[in-house]
Amino acid sequence: MSGITTLQECIDRYKADFQRIDSEERYKWIAVKHFQNNWDIEAADFADMLSRACEKHVNLLDAGVARPLYVMEVFAKHEPETVRSLFRTLYNEDLPLEQRISDYTGGVELFVSKMQQEDPIWKSTFQDQHAISVYLTFHYPENYYIYKYAILKAAAPILGIETKGDRLTNYRRICDAIHDAAIADEELIAMSHARLGGDCYQDPDNRMLAMDIAFFIWRERQEAEEMQRLAAQPAIFHEFKKWLEIPTRNNGKPYDYKTVKVYLQFVEAHAKKLVPQFSGNINLFSYDSPEKFRPIYDELSEIISSNKYSSEYPVNGAYPKVLKLYAQFLSEREQTGQIAAAPIEEPPPTSTAYDREKFLEEVFMTAEDYDSLITLLIRKKNLILQGAPGVGKTFAAKRLVYSLIGEKNSERICFVQFHQSYGYEDFVMGYRPKDAGFERVDGSFYKFCKDALKSSKDTTKPIDDWYFIIDEINRGNISKIFGELLMLIESDKRSEDYAVRLQGVDEPFYVPENVYIIGMMNTADRSIALIDYALRRRFAFYTLEPAFESESFRDYMEGKNSERFNKVIEAVSKLNDEIAADPLLGAGFKIGHSYFCFDDPIDSKLLRDIILYEIKPLLAEYWVDDADKVQEWTVRLLEAAK
Repeated sequence: MSGITTLQECIDRYKADFQRIDSEERYKWIAVKHFQNNWDIEAADFADMLSRACEKHVNLLDAGVARPLYVMEVFAKHEPETVRSLFRTLYNEDLPLEQRISDYTGGVELFVSKMQQEDPIWKSTFQDQHAISVYLTFHYPENYYIYKYAILKAAAPILGIETKGDRLTNYRRICDAIHDAAIADEELIAMSHARLGGDCYQDPDNRMLAMDIAFFIWRERQEAEEMQRLAAQPAIFHEFKKWLEIPTRNNGKPYDYKTVKVYLQFVEAHAKKLVPQFSGNINLFSYDSPEKFRPIYDELSEIISSNKYSSEYPVNGAYPKVLKLYAQFLSEREQTGQIAAAPIEEPPPTSTAYDREKFLEEVFMTAEDYDSLITLLIRKKNLILQGAPGVGKTFAAKRLVYSLIGEKNSERICFVQFHQSYGYEDFVMGYRPKDAGFERVDGSFYKFCKDALKSSKDTTKPIDDWYFIIDEINRGNISKIFGELLMLIESDKRSEDYAVRLQGVDEPFYVPENVYIIGMMNTADRSIALIDYALRRRFAFYTLEPAFESESFRDYMEGKNSERFNKVIEAVSKLNDEIAADPLLGAGFKIGHSYFCFDDPIDSKLLRDIILYEIKPLLAEYWVDDADKVQEWTVRLLEAAK
């Protein structure tokens, strides 16, 4: 199917769902109109004018932990003429866009760096590509589109447009292509213009319409991925879903879509929260008859009842109702036998291909940071990813390697973890007891290098790169583990010219040029001394930061669609500010985003468990002599999770 045919189908579905979409998205046209009615670059009180002009943005600017508008409002109160000048530059269409954006962001960075000296809470400008595209679209809706990376990823395959290269340029190409298809549809144009009242920007060029269709395509992709997940569920799952969707199921009314979705997720996810008290199969859909489910229902009900007021095993308040509904469904199903299973499509085979774009989808990192990381690794050949607990060091390291290999394949990857008992004999070689004597045993790194060297000498195929990943690299005794290899791992000593003769081995050994070493280091572990300076000189160090403020994490938050979740993330960001400002801790002790990366549905029980059993113990270790502060922040996080 050609790209334009696929796009036309998207437009047709957009038209079919136009009334619902308009009710949810019209605020964007209102926001643009309000901005243009109130924007005055010559305003005497520039800060007040900026706030009034942008006040209808809803969630286009400040949302979740991202506060681009707030930063500019504070900036304008401190230095109104500087901000006025920055916006003059940003809106000067006679200058190249790249220069305008660079000058604008550079000016904001200077302000934030000055504010940071007074208050460490100032750590980000939040003026990312999305925020800048909002400012530009508000002022020139006939020329620009509101950018969102998730939309770029979703729409690019439909139009056959590459996502590599400059994202704003590619995004504009996508929206322009949608625009060209949209204006050819007279019915669509008439529908769009008819709904725009006096409080809306009239969109004479239909570019906001094109942008809205792009947003719709992204939403469709999200729903398609959810449908794919549902397709892999057992038949009983689909029967229960169909039963819940009966129009009179909810006291004569239907359950809405979100309620059905949450109830189905609860059946899947909540039983495991009651382990170990619950001893049955946590996949409750495996109990597909009243006889099988009755003892399970009784057991779960007893556990929930006995722990109703306990802090240890509370579950979402709707869970008992879900169990009751599932029991009722099984009973009716057996009595009538009239509920047919929904057809289940086989999910498409999962591709193992992996590249830069896939990495950026899975890891909360910008394309620029990814490119820097790759450059560091290729140049230095030895790289350490360091960061606070939960920033995803191991996750990022593996996927960085996958992106270089080109697929999720571990054949050329070795993963080890250093610890206090790990030594030279484990890493390079040593002697082990055998029978009445000892035998020499090759260590993990020595064997890995030999395999990589053998691979590089195979003239029938291109030379492959091999990747040795070391978790907790600073937990080991570096000099003891590496020995003479500290010299051999240097990037300019990867050849036979620097080969050394290891004890007990006749053949000289060297680290091949096609071997790359990636280490991970937790910056918050106070039980570990500073890393060996000899090793530090031979590695490049890259710090992974908590990604709460990144554009990709904001997309993740939006996908969760939970105000409760957003409040918890905002509270954790404020907690990180206090941790970073503490002279005994610092930025290396901040809470990472991976604590909040999960597939489970958001509910207060899940967030409460993360706060009480993962974050609170960490805070207790940080502030071992300040129990009041630990309790204060625990309460604040729990309040946000309610």
